[in-house]
Amino acid sequence: MSVKRLLRVAVEGCCHGELDKIYDTIKHLERQSGKTIDLLICCGDFQAVRNMDDLECLACPPKYRALNTFWKYYTGQATAPYPTLFIGGNHEAMNYLWELYYGGWVAPNIYYLGHAGVIKFGGIRIGGLSGIFNGSHYKQGHWERPPYDNSSMRSAYHVRELDVYRLLQIHRHLDVFLSHDWPRGIAHHGNKSQLFRAKPFLQREIEDGSLGSPPAERILHELKPAHWFSAHLHVKYAAVVPHGAPQQTQQERGQKRKSPRRGPSPPPGLGRGAGKGQQAAVKFTKFLALDKCLPRRSFLQVVEFPDVEGPLEFQYDEEWLGVLQTTHHLMSLNRQQVPLPGMGGNRSAVPNAQLDSLREELQQNNNGTVPHNFVRTAPGHDPSKPKPRGRMPRSSPRNPQTEQFLDMLGLPYNLDQQQPQTHAVASSPGSPLQGVAVDETVAANPEEIELDEDGLDDEDKASAEALERTAEAAKQDMADDDGMFHAESLHHYSGSTQAAPDSIMEAHARQTAHADSKGDLPAALAAVLEGPNHHHGDADAQEPTGTV
Repeated sequence: MSVKRLLRVAVEGCCHGELDKIYDTIKHLERQSGKTIDLLICCGDFQAVRNMDDLECLACPPKYRALNTFWKYYTGQATAPYPTLFIGGNHEAMNYLWELYYGGWVAPNIYYLGHAGVIKFGGIRIGGLSGIFNGSHYKQGHWERPPYDNSSMRSAYHVRELDVYRLLQIHRHLDVFLSHDWPRGIAHHGNKSQLFRAKPFLQREIEDGSLGSPPAERILHELKPAHWFSAHLHVKYAAVVPHGAPQQTQQERGQKRKSPRRGPSPPPGLGRGAGKGQQAAVKFTKFLALDKCLPRRSFLQVVEFPDVEGPLEFQYDEEWLGVLQTTHHLMSLNRQQVPLPGMGGNRSAVPNAQLDSLREELQQNNNGTVPHNFVRTAPGHDPSKPKPRGRMPRSSPRNPQTEQFLDMLGLPYNLDQQQPQTHAVASSPGSPLQGVAVDETVAANPEEIELDEDGLDDEDKASAEALERTAEAAKQDMADDDGMFHAESLHHYSGSTQAAPDSIMEAHARQTAHADSKGDLPAALAAVLEGPNHHHGDADAQEPTGTV
């Protein structure tokens, strides 16, 4: 009989391949607090770059492309000290992530949730959607394939309607949902004035309703997860989203009709029309966005899940497997997507008989634990060799993990984007590949066009050099701070969910004021210790939203 326990999850914003620094930060926090982290979640821009060729698939200006440290975990030179789960963002080696479209190990102990997915860990259910929204490609199939050009390199990470449709078929409760970009309208549910002080250039887009992802907004209000974590905008921001808001009065409805259309409305249920007898039906999603891994930036938050039971391993979710089975025929590798049932608006529960069958099969197969079947499908970077420019891959091979996953579900492989398909040679993490070669000494491509969209800002690039000293500085000057695990965060709000929404927001305001009254913290990891709405350190340069 399993015993209920407290699950501690470290949530990180944009990773940008800085795994060494993120892991070192968590280790230091564990030593200082004496408390153990069970899982690390990264909210996109993970950059699982294995070699110089993968860098050619990374959508950012070439001058900002860097291997960073993921390759060490891919090759076995280093081992991830914590189970790590991540979704994709808009700076990824999409040629590699395509191999694991349904999810899988990108390195030992590092799991990609897939383009869309739901998985279990430690007794909680985690769903997620990779990429960012772009209306031009939303209703297309997954047509992009290596070798990418400057356009398809970007559109490859744009969210597709099929992946959203699959997530909308989930009916059972989710404890956590992950997205890289924010759901549209989420800023209205938090302290906007504080957000505008940190990122003033966002104000216009928030007010006209163009900031954020409409599909993520729908997932938020349909699935109503307990927690939602995002990144992308390089700022820490918390919000509380009420669901099941009371009906508006006729006067309020009339006022709404007279109001000009300026995007999403402010939080429902927080106005004068919320009567006491109606508040009990309101449920909440606690939203938290985090920054990227740089000094004096709020890139990490620890969230506690009390009274959960389940193994500290990734486990398949039977409802999600049922969704994949029933929607497998809808996959398109062309620009034109397969028509979705109800024009994408249908929400159909997986039949109970199918769920029972999947549940029984998973119980017989190691209780649904995801097998540790990582294999390398391309050589990892060799630091002993010169590092000129790589060469754009010509294809994405079949990953044996994906083949085994589809075989388990009785589904045909459906990710071949070109014929003939080159199969990867499976190998163990510590053994050399046979018959697979990547030339890391190819001269620079004279046809390369430098990208100016989704680039990294110069201020952050300059400060990245200082990050090398972060972990060591933290060990020297950060005092033991138990409050890191009990920060003034909406994710630790202990009030009853029956409380009036206004009281929730008032508590939020009090917490924000308390955070703003704090004195300066040690520079190395001060951002980690602040509440989710506290902006610490030098103000960010005003950068166009396309640079995040």
